[in-house]
Amino acid sequence: MEDATRAHHRLDRLPARRRFDEVECTISHLLRLPHPALGGRRYGEALLQGIGSRGIGPGQRGVLEIGGGAGHLAEAAWRGDAGPFTQSRWTSLDLSPALLRAQRRRLLEPSQPGGAHRRWQGLRADAVALPLRTRSFDGLILANEMMADLPAERGRNAGAIELVLEIARVLSSGGAAVLSEFGGDFDPAPIRLLAAFGQGEHLEWSIDFRQLRDAAEGAGLAVEQLPLHELLGADLSVRCASYTDLWRLRRFTSCEVFAAPAEEVRRRHPLLSRLLSLELPLLGSPHWPDATASGGFAQLFRALILRRR
Repeated sequence: MEDATRAHHRLDRLPARRRFDEVECTISHLLRLPHPALGGRRYGEALLQGIGSRGIGPGQRGVLEIGGGAGHLAEAAWRGDAGPFTQSRWTSLDLSPALLRAQRRRLLEPSQPGGAHRRWQGLRADAVALPLRTRSFDGLILANEMMADLPAERGRNAGAIELVLEIARVLSSGGAAVLSEFGGDFDPAPIRLLAAFGQGEHLEWSIDFRQLRDAAEGAGLAVEQLPLHELLGADLSVRCASYTDLWRLRRFTSCEVFAAPAEEVRRRHPLLSRLLSLELPLLGSPHWPDATASGGFAQLFRALILRRR
């Protein structure tokens, strides 16, 4: 029987903006615009620059992004400063037809600053059955905040482990992969997401990074793990809107779902900021991005770097 979350994404018709504004507001979505916590960079620029600083490049095959969301990372690489990945070849692989359409609209629009992305292609395929030959990929495989959508079975992140084994199969000499998600060295736990009048309901799982490290090492890959904020070079002392703050604001006024700096939020919404007791926490606070979670961005989000030995 097909996993329910896989079926949800395979049959997805929810517009990308509603999905990431209302259902699963990712770190990369909250920081998708230039942000002071990232030195004025967008999340995609900061992530790709951080990856490049570790000696990883696009190789001949470029970047394969698994689960490209609304296309913001690919856009940052084409129209911004993404270090060695700037304007590199980019392939987005996704199971969701709605998200692939959103990526095409964002990346192939010629009127956008920088013009249409001339080296982008989108593929509808499964993360655990990569459409690549064995030992054929010498670039970067990027899986940003998508592993939680893969199934867990009997205390194992079964889908995420399958993804790691697929990455080990397809990477060639010089190739690397970067996987980011929430979790740690503890058993996976379920999180049920429900919004958009029920259209976006599905189950996600935190990642037990011990399992992924063991799988990668067993498949012959070199493994490095670090907090995601270190890879981004983020300033954790910057105060900004959390998703909880934005959810409260959006009940009373129109505002973009973006982690705007605290001063900007107070300037735009001076009365509501006080009436709603907006926290506007530090980026490194356990209350950012979500005040109801067991930990925040700095505590729970990890990056796993895998390289062909």
